Amino acid sequence: MLAAELATALGVSSSFVGTVMMAVVTTLPEMAVTLSALRLGALDMAIGNLLGSNLFNVMILAVDDVFYVRGPLLASVSAVHAGTAVTALVMTGLVIIGLVMRPQGRTLKVLSWVSVGLAAAYVLNATLIYLGSA
Repeated sequence: MLAAELATALGVSSSFVGTVMMAVVTTLPEMAVTLSALRLGALDMAIGNLLGSNLFNVMILAVDDVFYVRGPLLASVSAVHAGTAVTALVMTGLVIIGLVMRPQGRTLKVLSWVSVGLAAAYVLNATLIYLGSA
C-alpha cells in the first residue's frame, strides 16, 4: 500500500513505482553483498549473488501464482510489464554473452560493452514504463 500511496504522491503510475523504485530498494542487500564480494576480489561470488537473486525472484512468481486465487497471476498485471519481461530476457542474455565471450576491451576506458548494454537496457525500460503508463 505504501508503494501505491507513493505513486499517487509523486504523480507516477504504480507500475513505475513497483518496477523501478521498489526494485532498487529491494535490491539494496544484493548490491551490498556484491560490492563487498568485489572488494574482496571474489568475482564468482559477486556474479553468483546477482544471478542467484534473479533466479530466486523469478521462482517467487511461480509460488505467487499458486496462492493467487483470482486466476493466473500474469493475466492480472499491466501489459507494460511485458516490456519489463523482454528487458529482463535481454539483460540476462547480455550477462550470458559476457560470461561466454569474456569481453576484453573497455568502452570509455571504464566499462565493458556488456555493462553499457545492461545500463542502457535498464534506463530504456524505466523510461518506457514511465512514458507508457503515465
